[in-house]
Amino acid sequence: MNRLLWCRYGAHLSREQVAKLVAPHPDTLELVRSWLEHYGVPSSSFSMTHGGNWLKVTCVPVSQANELLGASYQLYQHVATNETILRTIGYALPAALQAHVQTVAPTTYFGSPRMLRKTPRMRHRGEAPAAGELRGVTSRNDDDDDYVTPSYLRRLYNSVSYVPSATDRNKLGIAGYLEEYPSPADLRLFMEKYRTDGLDATYTIVPINDEGYNPSNPNKEGDLAIQIAQGMAYPTPHTFYSTGGLPPFIPDSNTPMNTNEPYLDWLEYILDLQNIPQTISTSYGENEQTVPLDYATSVCDLFAKLGLRGVSVLFASGDDGVGTGDCMVNDGSGKVQFLPTFPASCMFDVFVY
Repeated sequence: MNRLLWCRYGAHLSREQVAKLVAPHPDTLELVRSWLEHYGVPSSSFSMTHGGNWLKVTCVPVSQANELLGASYQLYQHVATNETILRTIGYALPAALQAHVQTVAPTTYFGSPRMLRKTPRMRHRGEAPAAGELRGVTSRNDDDDDYVTPSYLRRLYNSVSYVPSATDRNKLGIAGYLEEYPSPADLRLFMEKYRTDGLDATYTIVPINDEGYNPSNPNKEGDLAIQIAQGMAYPTPHTFYSTGGLPPFIPDSNTPMNTNEPYLDWLEYILDLQNIPQTISTSYGENEQTVPLDYATSVCDLFAKLGLRGVSVLFASGDDGVGTGDCMVNDGSGKVQFLPTFPASCMFDVFVY
């Protein structure tokens, strides 16, 4: 490493410095502001976050929103859940703004958060574990390297003898979605079997988007995430972020209904914090082709901001090799090709499993 890079190593940016670095050009802000004011939206009704990258408009009646966006907002009711949402089937921006505004929401996306439990992923199917059963792990001989256990992983990464010495400063974050969360009781059982020096292991739950947390009704995905993390990183403090909601979605032959994760909602929350865990991991991912381009671009840009702040983000790169299902492109062409996994396909992520 040359001297210049060595001097800059670890010189990460603060939240305020990142906001300043990625702020839109003043001309963009002025155009958007003029557009809103032209349609009678007072300055008190809009606010900006992340240095102006995101603009939130509040207290605007539907009639004014329709005029502003050339839209036709209506109330739509989901036939299965009876949930009612306000959406439009189309909208438009002035030509002068089209190069400056990436997307507007809520507009044409009709997802229903209440469908989460009705559309489980294939990896979550099967009977629920009996009460007291160890979830998320398989009981094996811990000395057998044919199976992945905490001691195997610690030997693999040469960390068996490592003792964390900065647990007052370092933190590890785990991101969870789709109403999937861990159980303290299951974690205790796991540590009793695989890391008896960590029987006091615990974690902090942070719900986002009013995502509920029911420790008596966990599942394998949430349990697996927190158990493996604790098995590797104990006694470093762990935070489990449980984010509710669903993102925009384009179905494909492998995922006909929306089970994608609302990464943008989680990123909006985490980037607003002054202090973020230095490392954050999540086991989630989906076919990149099921993610609308404008949404994917926005998410990847926010991951870049996390990197500027010195955060290492670990994402799943996929469980299925070159693609899941029939690997058919979802553009109606019938073409078959390798299917990358999002958001591991963002250039700003680090993916390891």
